[in-house]
Amino acid sequence: MNLPDVNLWLALTFEVHSHHRAAKEWFESTREESCAFCRMTQQGFLRLATNPSAFGNEAISLERAWVCYDMLISDPRILFKEEPVGLERLWRIYSRRRSYSPKVWNDAYLAAFAKCGGLCLITFDRGFRQYSELSCTLL
Repeated sequence: MNLPDVNLWLALTFEVHSHHRAAKEWFESTREESCAFCRMTQQGFLRLATNPSAFGNEAISLERAWVCYDMLISDPRILFKEEPVGLERLWRIYSRRRSYSPKVWNDAYLAAFAKCGGLCLITFDRGFRQYSELSCTLL
């Protein structure tokens, strides 16, 4: 089971995204119920898809963002995962490893979610290499 990060969901959805082709190629190789949203990736997708600072004129309305999310989650390859047991404990450990950066909380959370849930994090972000015990695929 895979846990794509927010950027992968955005790249898959928006053709103007610089990683759209790579995200689409990766996603087309997945099988039924093999990809998961979590609450953070859901919220991040909705927030950034509607943000003109992120997508300029391609940013979508809040209503349209929900429609896009509903289309994604209706795909048989995608499901929603609740927080796994032990997430907060590991999230605290991971967040103590680093000094502050704008991404420390989200990255530590996603790494902990993937690790505790037995998921493979799918990302374009090389920063996840720091979590040596994490199952992670860098595209």
